[in-house]
Amino acid sequence: MSLFKNKNFAVMWFGQLATIFGNRFSEIAIPLIVLQLTGSPWQSALVVVCSQVAPLILSLPVGTWIEGKPKKQVAMVAEIISFLTMSLLVMLVWADHLTIWILATSLFILGATGLFFKVSFSAMVPGVVGRNRLVHAHSYFEGADAISTFVGPVLAGVVLSSFGVAMVLTIDAMTYFISFLGILFLTFHEKKWSVKQEKMRQTYLSSIKNVRYLFTNPYQTFISVQHVILNFSTTAMTLTIIIYTSQVLYFNEWQTGMVLSSAGVGNLVGVFLLNKINHFSWKYLYAGLMVVSSGGIILILCSYELVLIMGGMFLFDGALSMAFVVNGSARQAVTPDAYLARIGGGGILLSGVVAMGGNLFAGGVSESINPNSSLIFCAGVLLLATFVSLVFKQGDKKLDKLVPIEFKE
Repeated sequence: MSLFKNKNFAVMWFGQLATIFGNRFSEIAIPLIVLQLTGSPWQSALVVVCSQVAPLILSLPVGTWIEGKPKKQVAMVAEIISFLTMSLLVMLVWADHLTIWILATSLFILGATGLFFKVSFSAMVPGVVGRNRLVHAHSYFEGADAISTFVGPVLAGVVLSSFGVAMVLTIDAMTYFISFLGILFLTFHEKKWSVKQEKMRQTYLSSIKNVRYLFTNPYQTFISVQHVILNFSTTAMTLTIIIYTSQVLYFNEWQTGMVLSSAGVGNLVGVFLLNKINHFSWKYLYAGLMVVSSGGIILILCSYELVLIMGGMFLFDGALSMAFVVNGSARQAVTPDAYLARIGGGGILLSGVVAMGGNLFAGGVSESINPNSSLIFCAGVLLLATFVSLVFKQGDKKLDKLVPIEFKE
């Protein structure tokens, strides 16, 4: 039975589609706005990093806190605050009062609300689709990402060049409201887990101990290492491509959008192919995806034509999106139900750290050396991931054969 016959999953999927679509708009628009204002890749990186500061600070206590709260309500509040914040930015643009500092502060707030939404949303997925369909569910969510990545960047480039910043941010604001409505119509019954009261009263510093769950057994350790590599690569590459195409190749906004949109085509093809090749063992499938993704970066480095660079992004992001599905599905498959929120929070902490590092790396290297050096480094990181995957001794199982592994307290 198709997952879309499950009303709750369909509602969640369309909400995700809207949110990711809006994120793709701001993902290309905000760095270009800062580049136009300052001409500095480093300052663009610093502004973008502001959205990752809150997840870095709050991810651990949020993961524990959400375990004892109704996750649907948490997700709804997070999306409505995001909508109001983006709407305020739109009004400031119309009033010609938008500054880099206001933009940075707004991104910090959006990072915080995005954290609450991601942790609560992720914790709801197994309860909606069941553990035996997690790979299919994550493939469909990656499909929503693919559609948004295909349509969003090029449309954002066209809207930005034709109608200006205000229209881009308005569209982004509306997608948050659509996502809010999607969560509002969920009707599934949430399981309640008993969380010891002393754990709920823990301080922020004591909550750092939850990081150990990300490395509590060989499976969690392998997944966490790959989680770091995947998130660093995707954040560093996104900003580097924007800088590379605009300052080295002198592409205009819609051409840069076309390059990023070709990543969406790769996502779509990747999601389709994953259902055809998921019978391979975990580590060999993952290693092959890393080789293809690094090959895409090499193609970008060797090309100056728009079509060939789009082809490189197609290979890079198509394989990387499949790897994200494999890694995310494996994480939830081997994690016990009562720890999903804490693992989600810990994973977002890792994402925040490496995303900040990836963006700062991309901006710093692009300004101090050149964007080409950043691309070369990203290709090397993915080849390193290939090696790590091949030496993983427990990686011979298929994804659908993985089961929860209880944690030792």
